[in-house]
Amino acid sequence: MAKNLKLWFLILFIGQYNLTYGQKPKIEFVPEDFASADYEQYTSKKKFPEEIRPQVLTALSYYPQLRDTRITFRFRKRKTPLTSRPRILHVFLPKKWRAYVITISTETTESFTPILFSKLPYDAQIGVLGHEIAHIVDYRDQTSFQLISLGFKLGNPSFTDEFEFKTDERAISFGLGFQLLHWSSFVRKSLGIVEWKGASQALETGNAPKVSQRYMNPETIKDYMAKNPIYNIK
Repeated sequence: MAKNLKLWFLILFIGQYNLTYGQKPKIEFVPEDFASADYEQYTSKKKFPEEIRPQVLTALSYYPQLRDTRITFRFRKRKTPLTSRPRILHVFLPKKWRAYVITISTETTESFTPILFSKLPYDAQIGVLGHEIAHIVDYRDQTSFQLISLGFKLGNPSFTDEFEFKTDERAISFGLGFQLLHWSSFVRKSLGIVEWKGASQALETGNAPKVSQRYMNPETIKDYMAKNPIYNIK
């Protein structure tokens, strides 16, 4: 039974992954006001490609509770632009011993290429990283049983809609509203869609019809920011 649970968790939660390295995207822009020394406190137990150091550390700076959480950021060939998950066997470890992986896609199908991480504006890169890190905040507080159950639940599109929407909401509550807004606007403009339900929709249908939100659209993000006093939006 345990072996079967591990197998199903691997299939449903991790998805169609392989271990092939993609060519690392050339990301050379570093903002003039980025002071690396100010962000060194967020490097503890973190691994990431040096070419995206400013984006990663800026996104992590919004989640101080993750300072001692082990997270690896890596480039791979994937259909989905970014994914986050616990390391496979770490699902069964106590919470404080777990490590997590955020995978950044370097190569995908033609229809999905416009929104690869390397093609995003700088603020949008921070926004999408912030979304993935918000998943880890959620994973970190779940028991092993809850994480295994989550793997099964993510096979339900309605549950996934709510799951991703709440993750956007969590990222906004931690202060990443403006960056998430950049990402949301760029995705919709680049793909020519009104609402985006994720990789499967873009890959299967090309230009997607108007559907219920899975990832918040720009107007919804603005509404949530307007209700949160940390943004001081009148």
